[in-house]
Amino acid sequence: MKKLVLLVLLIIITSCDEGDIVSTETIAEEITRGAVLRTQEYINNDYLITDVQSDFHVVIEEQDLEDGDLLEEVEVYIRYIGNTSVTEALSTQEVLYDVIPASDFYEGEFGLPRYELNISFQEALSFVDLQLSDVAVKDQFIYRLNLKLTDGRNFTTGTSSSIIIAYDTFYSSPFLYTINVVSPIDDTAYTGVYAVESILDGPGPDGETFVDCYTVEITKGRSNTTRQFYAWHWRYHRGIEQKRRWEFNVVGDEIVFGKNQLSSPEGYCSSTAPILLGPDIENGSADIIDDTVFELWFVEGYLNFDGGCGFNTAPSRYRFTKQ
Repeated sequence: MKKLVLLVLLIIITSCDEGDIVSTETIAEEITRGAVLRTQEYINNDYLITDVQSDFHVVIEEQDLEDGDLLEEVEVYIRYIGNTSVTEALSTQEVLYDVIPASDFYEGEFGLPRYELNISFQEALSFVDLQLSDVAVKDQFIYRLNLKLTDGRNFTTGTSSSIIIAYDTFYSSPFLYTINVVSPIDDTAYTGVYAVESILDGPGPDGETFVDCYTVEITKGRSNTTRQFYAWHWRYHRGIEQKRRWEFNVVGDEIVFGKNQLSSPEGYCSSTAPILLGPDIENGSADIIDDTVFELWFVEGYLNFDGGCGFNTAPSRYRFTKQ
């Protein structure tokens, strides 16, 4: 009973902030059969090529059937991916970066264990034995978390549904964070009011991914190159849900749609795992000098989470024109 009361309280708070709708039954089932590492706060999500002290900074919260008492430790793995013709050969395999014991976690606001994970660009470079001169804009560092419980079970990527791994949900537990190496941009670049036009319709019945969306206000997000806007997905619950936050990054000469973005907490056709959205294989182009027009390329059914709608993974593209 203590667990359910705590979870209901948490969902009420989350729903007020984000307009999420998640059933108590779904939460109880997920926690009973497993455990999560909730992203309580995502403070920074890119490495600046001009600043080796820029950091990957996130606050995680462990939650299990015993309100955190099953937590043994969290393993942090790191992998570097070179995404240019010059840096590709320097890509590394995933290696264990750190082990965080339960004793290093502190008690959070709701009585659950929390930890503040902070890894600077320099620390990441040193660990994979690279110099700043070795890497380039558009390269990536991948951090994977492996949650180990005292009963011998492990939870990491590939063990959860879209409602668990998506950001800006009750769970926000992806177990995986992708940090782009970026060039800094002006805080006002790619911000302001933009007209929105679908140039490649998505898999929805009326084509467009975002509905009732003709203009949006784009604002700076949680990092120098992160931008965000609010819009309804075609599977949203009319009259109940608030607009969802959508995020992209300006990564060199590309506009990169954020990974693990949810259509709606109950945005599905015939399953209980909502549609997930994420970056396409190719990205729209960016111009750090001229932000007048840009295109956002992404897919619905990211990681094949198509909400039981039957389209698997389908591309969608939008053009944004500054007003």
